[in-house]
Formats: sequence, C-alpha cells, structure tokens
Amino acid sequence: MSVAGAGAVVVKITVGGDDVPQDHHASFVVDRDIHQPDMGTIVLYNQDHRYSKLAVASEVEVKVSSGGSDVSIYKGEIVGLEPVYRAGEKQRISIRAMNKFHRLIRKRKSVTFTDKTDQQILQQVVQDSGLQLEWKHETSITYKHVYQHNMTDMEFVRMRAARMGCHVWCVGDTLNVKQPDLQQSPKQTLAIDTGISSAPQLRGFHPRMSSAPIAKKMTVKGWNPETKQLITGTASAQPSKLGSQNASSASGDMGNEENFTVDHPIWSAEEATAIAKAKLQDAALTYMTGECECVGDPGYELATVVALNINTQDTNDVFNGNYYVMGVTHRYVGSGKERDSGYVTHLKLARDAQKGT
Repeated sequence: MSVAGAGAVVVKITVGGDDVPQDHHASFVVDRDIHQPDMGTIVLYNQDHRYSKLAVASEVEVKVSSGGSDVSIYKGEIVGLEPVYRAGEKQRISIRAMNKFHRLIRKRKSVTFTDKTDQQILQQVVQDSGLQLEWKHETSITYKHVYQHNMTDMEFVRMRAARMGCHVWCVGDTLNVKQPDLQQSPKQTLAIDTGISSAPQLRGFHPRMSSAPIAKKMTVKGWNPETKQLITGTASAQPSKLGSQNASSASGDMGNEENFTVDHPIWSAEEATAIAKAKLQDAALTYMTGECECVGDPGYELATVVALNINTQDTNDVFNGNYYVMGVTHRYVGSGKERDSGYVTHLKLARDAQKGT
C-alpha cells in the first residue's frame, strides 16, 4: 500500500549507540507478529560509508515522537548489512535487525525437564539467552517428564505455548508467554469515517470471515499407560467480549460441530482440558481476520484490543466491534525527493466473534 499523504512525524534512530542524523534517514519497516521475532529494516543514506562499518549484534532503536514525547517502537540488534553502491545515486545501506527473541533459534538442544511446570520449564529455557519470562495462564500443571529433543529453544517455546493456548512475543529483554486476553477493553478506537474527531483515521480495512474450522465443543483424549485408564478433557465455546455473537453461534448450523483430537501425549484430565480449551480458542480466532492501514501511531501494541467502527450507519454491522491485535507493522519513508513519504501503521487483526444481534 502507498504511504503517500501519511502523517509527518519526527523519527529518531540510534545504531551502535550513536544517533543517526535526520538527513541520513531514508526509510524503515518494523514488523511485529505474535510467535515471531520482531524484525526491523532500516535504510540509511551511506555516502561516507560510515554505516558499512557497523558490527553485527550492535544495538538498534527506533523512536517516533508522539504527544511531545519520544516513544520507542523497536529495539533490536543488527543481524545483517546490505549496502548498495550505484554510480550517480546516493549510496544506501539496509540494516537488518531482530529483537532478542531471535537468539532462541541459534542452536539445537536436547534437554530433559522433570517435575516442573510450563512456567518453570520456559524460565529455564529463555534465561540461557539473557531473557526474562513473563508467564500468564489460568492453570499450573506439573509434569513428570518433558523432553526438548533436538529442537531450538524457539521451537520448544512455541510448542509448549501452543499446547496451553498461549501467545508468544518479545519486548526488550522480556519474553511474554500468555493466554490471549480477549476480555480486555480496547486501547484505541479506529473509525473509517474521518468526521469522527475522537477517533484516529482508519485508512482502509480488509476483513475475511470463515466458518471452516469453527466448532462448539472440543474433546481431547489420551491414555495413561500407568493406570491403564482413558483420559478425557473437554471445552465448549464461550461468549466473547469481542462481539455479541461468538464464532460458533454466528456460524449457524456449521458452528454446531463437535471435534476431538488424540494426537497429544497427556497424563491428566487437567492437562487434556487445557489443551482442549487452547485448540478451541485457536480455531475460534480464525473466524474473522483482517488487515487495516492507519495513520501512523507508535501506541499500537501486540496482544491488545482495538475497536473498529467500519459501518457508521449501522452499529450492529458484523464487522464493527473489537479486534485482537496479532501483528503490527510500522512503515516510514523520509521526506525530500522520495515519491512517497510519511508514516503509516498496519495492523493484523483476529476475532472470535462478530458484532451482530
């Protein structure tokens, strides 16, 4: 999407501990997604080749002015440099950076954990990379044995998080592994109608609705080889604050299906129930997804809720309402002779319900 006409902002970029002069700014893209390391691509003018001398692992930070104060939208470390040399043109360099989450993918391990909870296991895993764990889940299960077999720490963290229905994202030195909080109040309200002065401008929205994976009940079954007993856990669709109709109800007859899985090793009914809830929630969050483009704002955060006012004529429009933020992309093109200039923010959104009545 073009950024032409986007709002003008003051950007401050620091690389290797030094502030980058404003006239060296060409552009940047910061991509943040649930379950992925944050990635930054910063393009600078490199006439004197000073940025070609940057060292890998040097720190990078991007700040954007907001309300008279500087807000940091990205902190990372350099993982690669891509200079471009062309006769008759300004020399440029692309700085590729990732936040510290990427350190969990540097090598494979085989480790055994005994008599530990998920929180204790993941705390041990992430501290080897200099990260602190922020864990949140409604249950705490102690496992006799958990194996990390020939896996990177990132693969292992994602696997354990997925079993419990947790989302994973990193901010600074903190790795968040938390259940999605879909009951929180929206942090921002976005309106397609620019006449609504209290809401930031929503420049475009492309939603998709699909009932394909939706079910009203999930059952997880397993077998305890020690007690020779069947283990069963179930979860049923619950009301959601993201809309007046949850995905199961909104899907009509196609949302009345009951599903089950037997492909997870489990040792207790509590564990089976937690996995059933996780699978049901993951499926429900695919019911309504979409991307929107907004006037640039550094205030958007992963794992928060925003409210969208798409149809101002009908408040019960199914696409109006609250959405959970799964991804945030900040794009900036500096002013000057660039064809497009300005600052925009793209959001990846998900919803397990619809407005409706």
